[in-house]
Amino acid sequence: MNRLSAFVILAALSGGCASTRSNVTGMTTRPFTPDLGQYFDDAADFIEDVDALGGRVAADWRRQVSGLATESDLIVAVRIETVTLGDDNSTTRAYRLTAAATRDPIVGTLPSDRRIDLRVTEGEVGFNAIRQNEQRLQTRTYLLFARWYDDDGTARAHWHLSPETDALTRRVREVSGIIDPNAPRETVIQQN
Repeated sequence: MNRLSAFVILAALSGGCASTRSNVTGMTTRPFTPDLGQYFDDAADFIEDVDALGGRVAADWRRQVSGLATESDLIVAVRIETVTLGDDNSTTRAYRLTAAATRDPIVGTLPSDRRIDLRVTEGEVGFNAIRQNEQRLQTRTYLLFARWYDDDGTARAHWHLSPETDALTRRVREVSGIIDPNAPRETVIQQN
């Protein structure tokens, strides 16, 4: 084998290793069934007030939020730091996003560096949504819904991003049964 061939093979192998890098070592994974794919679509939506649209769109959104809130291993407000397009292997392109937590999680535990690596491969549902909105992804804060799954021994996330709004956060807390520690509390005293 000549030096050029050895270099190409080494570069390909190290590129493959970089694409499988995960900062969620030690996260508990759960089975990911096809039904969960309707919620965790490895995509982002960009409508802030879906309820205002009404009808079937709003009903579908409420159903998706309920599924995300009850099935997520991690729900947290994030900003997207990086969006890169690369090859997952010799034939498939993939977007990799780095999401940095801006607050403590509503549900779950963050990796120690408070960053979550997300990816979506060409041909998957969310790929075109990311491709068409690369710049837009980095302009606001989102709620990240993630579910850890085992990808050949590496914990990875199937995920969904929605614009962080008070209404969405409130709905997620209601559905998941999480009480907001900053919410005003009322004390009722009964007098006889």
